[in-house]
Amino acid sequence: MKNSNNICLVVSFLLLSFLTLGQSISGNMNSENIASLGYGNVDIYKGEEKIASVLTDALGNFQVELDTGYYRVEFKYEGHEKLVTNIQVNGDEKNDFSLSRKKGYIAPVYEEVVISEVHSSDVKKSKERPSRELEAMFSDALSESSEAKIVHDMPTFAPKEGGNVSAMKLTAGEINDFSKWEMWNDFAAGELSTHQQKWDLYFTERYTVQVKNENGFPIVDALVQLLDVNKNVRYESRTDNTGKAELWGKLGLNDLWEGNASALVHYKGKTFPIRRLIEFKQGVNSLTLTAQCGASQLVDIAFVVDATGSMGDEINYLKAELNSVIFKAKNDHPELTFNFGNVFYRDSGDEYLTRRHDFTDVLSSSIEFISQQHAAGGGDYEEAVEVALEEALDKLEWSREARTRILFLVLDAPPHNSPEVRQKLKDIARKAAAKGIRIVPLAASGIQKDTEYLMRSLAQGTNGTYAFLTGHSGIGSGHIEPSTDEYEVELLNDLMVRLIDTYTFVADCQEEDDFDDLLTPDPVDSLITVEWNVWPNPTQGDLNIKISEDVGELFITDLTGKIVNRFTELRKGRVLKTNIAQYSKGIYLITFIHEEKVYTKKVVLT
Repeated sequence: MKNSNNICLVVSFLLLSFLTLGQSISGNMNSENIASLGYGNVDIYKGEEKIASVLTDALGNFQVELDTGYYRVEFKYEGHEKLVTNIQVNGDEKNDFSLSRKKGYIAPVYEEVVISEVHSSDVKKSKERPSRELEAMFSDALSESSEAKIVHDMPTFAPKEGGNVSAMKLTAGEINDFSKWEMWNDFAAGELSTHQQKWDLYFTERYTVQVKNENGFPIVDALVQLLDVNKNVRYESRTDNTGKAELWGKLGLNDLWEGNASALVHYKGKTFPIRRLIEFKQGVNSLTLTAQCGASQLVDIAFVVDATGSMGDEINYLKAELNSVIFKAKNDHPELTFNFGNVFYRDSGDEYLTRRHDFTDVLSSSIEFISQQHAAGGGDYEEAVEVALEEALDKLEWSREARTRILFLVLDAPPHNSPEVRQKLKDIARKAAAKGIRIVPLAASGIQKDTEYLMRSLAQGTNGTYAFLTGHSGIGSGHIEPSTDEYEVELLNDLMVRLIDTYTFVADCQEEDDFDDLLTPDPVDSLITVEWNVWPNPTQGDLNIKISEDVGELFITDLTGKIVNRFTELRKGRVLKTNIAQYSKGIYLITFIHEEKVYTKKVVLT
């Protein structure tokens, strides 16, 4: 009898395990049982709480893993009535979900700003590049230079977006100047100095503020104000997903700054002073608040895209990439709510100046808008970049609270250069930083050094990074090499998704062991010639680093690439002892270069 009871217990346990594993809701979203609806929204609620939000794939299919229970599922697609259904999950629940078309639905006409007059200074010099047949597939052999290196193989996923144009084609690189801060200052004072003077834009007198709670978790989206010696607000920024805010005393070459800075941190209706700030070259300013951890589940992503004629060789590919990036980013984070907005722009005298589509969490609406756009107009080199940025900052409905806000600026030409425009660019940087909007430029083919400098500056002033297309894909015209030591070549699709992942990652404060799964072993490189160790790992602050060779310079950076510590002249075999407890909990990178090889290890602060 005893054995029989034990068997029953084992069977019951196995049955319970079976019922609680592999449960999901899956199926196909379609339009009146006729056509599949690709990239449609599937939002899942338990009670009033949204617990998951995913997108159907290009064929309208989806799958969401869930626990046993009752759920309300909402299906949304542009031009269709929302479908709401209740589903009980006991195992793998599969079904087809048919949405009704809205009667008399007409595709929306998006608001345009049109300026018909052309300034007398806008002499139309042809910017159209010779047309070339766009390559439909990657070259099997991607060229590798001393400045760039391919970091992975060709992907197999390439959803068609009409004709031979598909995603996963364009190649790109990134320069995060926060991770190479000394190098950036050297370039800005050297080969880029003429462009610094041209734009009168140079962010200096940098102050970094780290805000965390008593348990060490980052405080996200707190407003931080930089005060000058007279207590006037000189710059404002919002803490990012690592809890850091970047503040700048000077934006222009002739700005005055006396130092003796202080700061005010505003969070949840309360104000906290930092009475004396140190500059970044002396360290990071840290503030600990009594506050609950956690971050908003909202993510705002805007695409601001140059749609003039010179973009014609890449814009169709870019549209396919943007659609794919939206899909991937959304489905990689079903717990988050993504809002997507768009501004396409041209120049004075064109068919339109800007064309706007406001933020929406209905992906199909954003994709429809992007797919309607095409390249035309332009003519002279400069375009209405500052007008488009103002439109995006002022007219798009950015979330009041958000985990992150990203503005991808896709362009191949600078704005017009005048005293008014130069001042506008400074105002744009201030406004974006104050709203917590990272500007991430994506420079297309045809970009020149003056625009590279300007875009890298705007990225720094708004806590962003600089990305650029490369010629490795064979798509587009010539691509200049950026001013840096080296960069990695990635698929643009992967790069943009990686940036979104990096900027949205926040440690889950509900789970004490949250970081354990993130501390995966670093890959073994057969060419490694330096033995080194970092311990303890994970750590609560104390850190020991031992390297078998002399190293001139070693950096500790956070996950976004920002340098938080720098050490010089490390001697082989000696233990470097430091402490990183003043920073928020998260993943940090230990990096150094020896004989032109980069060595990196991850360390987790718990």
